[in-house]
Amino acid sequence: MKLEFSSWTHHLNQLIYSYFYFCKIEKINVDIIRNNNIKFNGAVLYIDNKTVFFDYSDDTKFIDIPEKFDYYFKRSLLPKDKIANVYPLNFNVPMAYKSHLLLLNLKSDFLFDRSSRTEVIRALDRFSIFTNSSHAVLDIKRYPKREIDFGGNIIFQTRLWNPDNHSDEDEKERRRNQNEFRINACRIIKKTFKNASVGLFADHLSKQLAPDLLLDSKCSNKNNYFNMLNNYNICIADDGLKDTPGWKIGEYLLFGKAVITTPLNVSIDKFDEHVNYEKLSSRSSYMELPEKIEYLLNENKYLEMGHNNLIWSDNYLHPRNYIKRILSIVDKTI
Repeated sequence: MKLEFSSWTHHLNQLIYSYFYFCKIEKINVDIIRNNNIKFNGAVLYIDNKTVFFDYSDDTKFIDIPEKFDYYFKRSLLPKDKIANVYPLNFNVPMAYKSHLLLLNLKSDFLFDRSSRTEVIRALDRFSIFTNSSHAVLDIKRYPKREIDFGGNIIFQTRLWNPDNHSDEDEKERRRNQNEFRINACRIIKKTFKNASVGLFADHLSKQLAPDLLLDSKCSNKNNYFNMLNNYNICIADDGLKDTPGWKIGEYLLFGKAVITTPLNVSIDKFDEHVNYEKLSSRSSYMELPEKIEYLLNENKYLEMGHNNLIWSDNYLHPRNYIKRILSIVDKTI
């Protein structure tokens, strides 16, 4: 079983480390090859003469042609595009597993490739000294094995995106709507619930639009954020850029948290409303948040949902089963 990709990017960490985890558990050879012909944020896994393409683009558009491969797994897959040999990749989560050992299994062309430099440095940063998102922080052993009751407290720490930094008018409007939701969601939660941690990462735009919501700079450090996230029960999510789920929702699930989110527009395997998440009626329905939170607080429903999400994330996100799921789909169709 061989894995090929052109550049080591943050989007590919979930696949790379899951593949590495699988190889170590199954005691098979780690075979990772650099192939410049593979699309950026894409990868190919070779299984018994079958080609499996992984598309980790944020966009709902395909980065390659599905017909070129036996199987095409896509993040941000629209339901209408779930056809023939195309399957969802569900949520993308930045994660790691024994990063220093992975480096020993990579050839020099990866280690010294300029486009892979950021992730190589993050993998080397074992004590989280030089980077704010080192792979040591993202190691899968960090995630809890059971849900813990912290009294139903709420967290939504997020950021704004400047519309002026993009040339496309549709994207500008998307960012304006996104920023409006995030600002107002933070304000209404802060006003309604005392046991909530909400706010915006401090930058020029957030200082201008919502100076009352600025987070301490320490919150931008992934280690600090994970330490805080671990101590909350109810987590708020909304679509990121391109109107597709960002990193946060996958992290919430791996931490065993209850989730309230704006509508999910992409295909996700067996991820059900009222079981795994509560859904707002629209992208701008921040006024519904108090009611949704109160619903989860009633009879501690947030604990049941957190438990459900630990089970779901173990089956679909954790390296323990990530590659096994791919193999099960390949086996069923042979």
